[in-house]
Amino acid sequence: MSGTGTTSVRSYTFFLDATIGDVAFPTDPVLFIDQDSGINFTSHSIMFSNDGVVDLFFSFDGINIHGRVAAGESLQQDYRRQKQIWLSAPAGLDIRFWAW
Repeated sequence: MSGTGTTSVRSYTFFLDATIGDVAFPTDPVLFIDQDSGINFTSHSIMFSNDGVVDLFFSFDGINIHGRVAAGESLQQDYRRQKQIWLSAPAGLDIRFWAW
């Protein structure tokens, strides 16, 4: 397992650049998989960028709506300890999502 370059501590990161097209939350969540190691990790911060013209909804349990990112806005939540997330929006919404 490689480190950050200055310590032996692993620096986990996840990035998703996608078009969301599910009005309801999908059955399968987006898992936070580290791009270098392939390990599912627990985040300490997450960030959304909604590049579309409609709202993006997200859930941490796949059932309840835990937040909304308005059209054209970005949202960052620090100290958010999650391993996965569900995303929902009308068809064709372009989003960018980071977890670290």
